[in-house]
Amino acid sequence: MKKRYFIWFLTGFLMLNCSCNDWLDVNPRTEMKEEDMYQSEKGFKNVMNGIYIQLASKDLYGKNTSYYFPDLLAGYWYKTNNSTENYIMSYLYSNSYVENVIKTIWSKYYTVIAHINDLLENLDKTDVHFTNGNKELLYGEAYGLRAFLHLDVLRLFGPVPVGASDGTNAIPYVTELTRDPSKLVSVTYGEVKRMILEDLDRAEKYLAADPFMLGSMYDLNNPGGNGVNYTPDDDWHYYRQTHFNIYAVDATRARFYQWIGDKTQAEIYAKKVVGVKNTDETDKFVLATNSSYTSSEKGALVMASEHVFAVNCSDLQDIINGVMITSSSSRPKLYLQNAWISSVYENPESDNRSKGGRYFQTDGSYAYYLKYYESGTIAATDMVPLIRLAEMYLILIENSTLTEAREYFEIFRQARGMDFAISIGDETARKNQVEKEYRKDFWGEGQMFYYYKRQNKTSWSIPQSVTIPENGFVIPKPKGQSAFE
Repeated sequence: MKKRYFIWFLTGFLMLNCSCNDWLDVNPRTEMKEEDMYQSEKGFKNVMNGIYIQLASKDLYGKNTSYYFPDLLAGYWYKTNNSTENYIMSYLYSNSYVENVIKTIWSKYYTVIAHINDLLENLDKTDVHFTNGNKELLYGEAYGLRAFLHLDVLRLFGPVPVGASDGTNAIPYVTELTRDPSKLVSVTYGEVKRMILEDLDRAEKYLAADPFMLGSMYDLNNPGGNGVNYTPDDDWHYYRQTHFNIYAVDATRARFYQWIGDKTQAEIYAKKVVGVKNTDETDKFVLATNSSYTSSEKGALVMASEHVFAVNCSDLQDIINGVMITSSSSRPKLYLQNAWISSVYENPESDNRSKGGRYFQTDGSYAYYLKYYESGTIAATDMVPLIRLAEMYLILIENSTLTEAREYFEIFRQARGMDFAISIGDETARKNQVEKEYRKDFWGEGQMFYYYKRQNKTSWSIPQSVTIPENGFVIPKPKGQSAFE
């Protein structure tokens, strides 16, 4: 291999945490020999592990693009004066503090995409011998991640899908490792849509033998544990829901088609995910129920049994300290009013998502949100869900015939412990209930803002009154990007 030094541009590499020593210790932190990374199968795996670590960093799903930036825009958190959070909630995108958050998110997304493209380029030309189908898995995960991340960039920085034409300017879709600014210019909405689907098709092809198809989530999350029915040939095949897997392909397709307004295709792919079975005909993914919170299994608050794709953030407890929870006398940056709980949940002591103080710690008239907190009663997994089964159900409830929607909603309603009657008698009732369930289910996950943007809903009153200003749904690209477009 030609000796080449890859300079990790932007800030991505510096943000890696210490949970992948092989990735960090090959060479000094700002410069790495590509030949060192890609000279063995282990090296390729370490590169992919490093990509997942970056996704879990506080610059992306460990904070900024989950419970922080999009949830502030959705009005989930109490607005405090003279703070970055206040400026974000006020849609003051030109504020210097908000600009820095936006720049960090944009830069981190495209840093990770650059690393994915570098991995793909080296997979194409390597003569390394891979075992246990790992070359195909690496290809599949890389192509799938590239599609998934560009879709998230599109949802945040791209146009409101209602009324957007294929010729509308959107975002850069980067498919090669380059420093050429002309390759980092935004392409049209239609081009982005086409390339997302092409990458998902590639991912599906390479993930055709995904070990997740052979083992249940329990099998693959319990190496050597009692009751395990399937043991993979390679330790790297465990914990498939924290890798972009074969089922994440269809779940991303469902989210994509829902975003662009193709209800028929969204329903088709959501139904595929909901219907996936293990080899013993049990459900691959299971809606969390009340018993999920009383079992000894970790991950109850993040509904781990529903994770189609998630990231593991080893330092999540440190990240949320002072942001979502606090051990000091001062409040964290993100908190809510107690009164909001009853406004979001129709019957708080019946709903599994609010009953018994599972998710909320009260502090006078305010409350802290505990979804990611390692408490004394419910253990955390340090996982941040990126696609859950609940989203697939809500896609089906929103897009199926009313008769089928009622059936899906009844399953969902019972799982969530809503022991009161709810009627979806017509389209208005259906739409209202879907919005309510998004608001209840995805607090802390960053999905509610995208629901509002997809619907082009410019005002709402729960949990607090919010009005989106003109162009407020389209996050402006950083000045550095706009300068050469």
